[in-house]
Amino acid sequence: MAREIDRRVARTQTALRGALIRLLRRKDYADITVQDILDEADVGRSTFYAHCSSKDQLVRLSFQLLRSELAAGDGSPDGGPAALLPSTLPLIRHLADHRDLYGAFAGSQASDLLMAELRKLVLDLAKRDLQRLPPNPDAPRDVVQHYIAGAFTALLAWWLNGKGRLAPEMLDTMFQQLARDGLASGKAGMC
Repeated sequence: MAREIDRRVARTQTALRGALIRLLRRKDYADITVQDILDEADVGRSTFYAHCSSKDQLVRLSFQLLRSELAAGDGSPDGGPAALLPSTLPLIRHLADHRDLYGAFAGSQASDLLMAELRKLVLDLAKRDLQRLPPNPDAPRDVVQHYIAGAFTALLAWWLNGKGRLAPEMLDTMFQQLARDGLASGKAGMC
């Protein structure tokens, strides 16, 4: 049985995450220091280092917290036709709500960190969503999961970089159809 996180730990992690988010709205990630985070969160240096080893680790922690929030959802679509991947729309909506934050990472070395963490998150969600599908004899489940995660992460990167001006619902509808078609063609036979 998974152990619940201590409330004090959760409060501190929330404060650190909130501080990073507020700072990202004011300055680029590369310009943010640990001291900036300490001041914004109103925590001491030892408290910060009890939770994170660096600001990059705080980004990873933030994605773990987001993963938990998204996993707490029931994974069911908002209505309409049954989604192949019910977790994609809540994630797209989250990214749309915080698009300005992701722009603070653009063009910096931290964009690699952001995309790696986003890909891990998407892979975890794909594993959860695809569990309910019957196995494909032509492609092992982990191949299908990585295919979906790679395609979705690439699409999100394109969208976040301002190339796509699609509403979250439209982006999700298109991705769902492309994923469904891609998986269906794989069942017809491998080239």
